[in-house]
Amino acid sequence: MTLPSVHAVDDDTTEVLKVPDFRRLWAANGFRYAASEVAGFALPVTALLLLHAPPLVMSLIFVCSRAGFLTVGLPAGVWIDRWRKKPVLVCADVVYAVAFGSIPVAYVLGVLTVAQLVVVALLVSLAGVFFDVAHSSVLPYLLPRRRVADGNARLQTSETTIQAISPGVAGVLTQGVAAPVLYCFATLCHLTSVLLLRRIHPDGDVARGKAVPERKFRREITDGIGILFRQPLLRLLLNQAALNNIGAGIILAMLPVFLLKEIGIAPWMFGLLSTLGALAGLTASLLAPRLRRRYGEIRMTLVFSALAPFAVLAAPLAGDFRGAAVPLVALAEILIGFAIVGRSVSTAGLRARVTPNEYMGRVTAAYSVVVQGATPLGALVGGVVADRWSTGTALWAGALAMGVPLVLLLLSPLRGYRRLPAEWEV
Repeated sequence: MTLPSVHAVDDDTTEVLKVPDFRRLWAANGFRYAASEVAGFALPVTALLLLHAPPLVMSLIFVCSRAGFLTVGLPAGVWIDRWRKKPVLVCADVVYAVAFGSIPVAYVLGVLTVAQLVVVALLVSLAGVFFDVAHSSVLPYLLPRRRVADGNARLQTSETTIQAISPGVAGVLTQGVAAPVLYCFATLCHLTSVLLLRRIHPDGDVARGKAVPERKFRREITDGIGILFRQPLLRLLLNQAALNNIGAGIILAMLPVFLLKEIGIAPWMFGLLSTLGALAGLTASLLAPRLRRRYGEIRMTLVFSALAPFAVLAAPLAGDFRGAAVPLVALAEILIGFAIVGRSVSTAGLRARVTPNEYMGRVTAAYSVVVQGATPLGALVGGVVADRWSTGTALWAGALAMGVPLVLLLLSPLRGYRRLPAEWEV
């Protein structure tokens, strides 16, 4: 029996899901994302309504849930470039399953604490670093380089579809069962993902650690960072995403506190609001590929990036007009979901087209360290601002922070491009 290879979709019109290995990766990613969405919903509900965590502690939990890239992101990129990607994906899913599974066990035994939530958030964050970097790095071994964008678009569409369904379902379930029980579902999803990932066979994905013994660990990290900051498009995407995520971190950490504790909405309503944003994201994921092909990926990246700071203004306005808080947050969720997913789909595959395969893990890790590290930084700032002043003030700070990237984009010479210049491709 011949294993499928990246040449199975040499024809640009061939559907990428017809490649068996990519289809398994796509399905595994779907189960993992469903687990992430359900666990992400259950975490603030458990911490706020069951364990009565204050805003500053909520920001600490959020920081731990995003701290992985700050702590091991750069070395993980080097390791994953040296290692085979498949075992990394499988091991990360196992860590997810064990960490999430510990929460319902502790709840049933009556020993669940905020400290355990912090530890689980940190473990999941560390596992997520290895999964995300390996996931991005394995795609060029499953699909031809020019089809990586199509593969990413398929992954993004399935993720936004799951995101549209999961929070609403989780919110309804919390009306009948305790939030910690939802982690049983997350555990089962990750175990299913393990079974699927064990069946993929990346073509050409081999360990290279012994093949290049002369290369020093620190030098390999420096090489990845150097490519990231020297390449104009990568540098622009990095700066824009990092500054955007500082503001997003503030809002993501403080919005559950504002809605669940201060406004007092029911968990099912909180889930419904998240679903609205996901539905908007799903719409964007369906429209963005066509817009990208018609107007150019860089042009649409700029358009969607410009929409984000205006979209987010509805969130702090909800803090000032509390009688209209729910419709304002609903509007913010819809606009933000459309802007963020539209930008993500528009940029899908760009990093792969300008980054050599042998550097993909390190560039992905270095990029993620900065971008993902900005989110917990924003969350920490949000917790301090809310503790010192109010959650409404923190929401305004987040909205203002998300406006800075727009200024940088308008000043960038790349605003004149529609598509990726051919001389930038590898």
